[in-house]
Amino acid sequence: MRLCRSCGASLEASGDGGTCPRCGADNLVAAAAAPGPRGPDAAPAAGPPKAVKVALAAAMAVVGVGFAVMFVARVDPPQDPAPRSRRATARPGASARKEAGPLGPAGAPLATYLDALCFADANGDDVPDPVLWQDGETRGQVVAVDGRSGQGLWASQAFEKPDALACPDPTTVLAGGEEDPTLRALDARTGKERWAAKLPAVPDEVVRGDGCVTVLMKDGATAGIKLGGGEVAECPGAPPPGATAGRFWERKRNPQVVQVGDVEIALTAKTDGQPMLAAEGRRGTTSLWKQSLPARAPVSAGRPDLFLAASGGAAVVLGVDAADEAELRILALDPASGAIRYERAAGHLGGKVAAVKASGPYVYVVSGAALRAVDPATGDAVWRATAPPKAP
Repeated sequence: MRLCRSCGASLEASGDGGTCPRCGADNLVAAAAAPGPRGPDAAPAAGPPKAVKVALAAAMAVVGVGFAVMFVARVDPPQDPAPRSRRATARPGASARKEAGPLGPAGAPLATYLDALCFADANGDDVPDPVLWQDGETRGQVVAVDGRSGQGLWASQAFEKPDALACPDPTTVLAGGEEDPTLRALDARTGKERWAAKLPAVPDEVVRGDGCVTVLMKDGATAGIKLGGGEVAECPGAPPPGATAGRFWERKRNPQVVQVGDVEIALTAKTDGQPMLAAEGRRGTTSLWKQSLPARAPVSAGRPDLFLAASGGAAVVLGVDAADEAELRILALDPASGAIRYERAAGHLGGKVAAVKASGPYVYVVSGAALRAVDPATGDAVWRATAPPKAP
């Protein structure tokens, strides 16, 4: 039996053995091409007729165009618009804001892994300058950063296992390591050591007084130190810190309270279920407003961390997304009405928040192993701090 080469139908039923009764294909060469015994003297099989060649060429051309289209589509896809931040809102009538500000001055980014942050006058320009630890966990230096630009100004000598850090006045920085019973005073303009005070135990927290400080040591005892020369003496103006003093307990305080003008704003987090954030504005004993916030407090050591700062005539709150704890959110509250001036995703502030403090024109945030200045009016990052150009 001979079969059609195009559709497989039998050709025996056709009066014209060369034409397929089903598809009408020309099968004049079917017999020659059909399988059968072939010997060394058998004639070679005939190739397809000219019409078939033309059809095949056309088909191949179409396939080639298809491959070309596929190739172009693969290497040059259309550009989709960037997705908008989820639930990002702004004040009515406000123009669109950029997601993040410039990184700041040129130079290596300042890496900080600790939550210590205080402010001194490191360059005499009347803008508070952040002071913090660089590098951090096992060996680090105290660094002062220009509050206007984010440029590192100086770095101190190295400390083993850096820990205690305080700025008791604009000209002095106090620092110590977590295993060394020595508290060192650094000049706020240069970072050079002024004096070193030997204590009975390792310093932990510092409370400032008038020309002196009270130091809470890790064994729970306290000691007073004079700022002028580091002499150990009582400091009546600086009461001993309480049992829950320190940076860890500062962010665990629930509620957190700040004063914005004549309005006191309290930030609270639920202690059962999801730690959703809420705020209340009070003037004296009168409650002005209450506001549930579209964010929740991050949790560490089994307890919520609350971050609240007063700056630019607003209360600035940092939290995490109610559904995704990996996404930071920043919002600002109007003190008179409690209205949310803006609320937006804050991925430009890095990862886990360690410290939030306001001083001068900005809110300063330590998160994602970096220090950033935030514009309280927009939530934008103004700069990311860089390391001093010449660290000793």
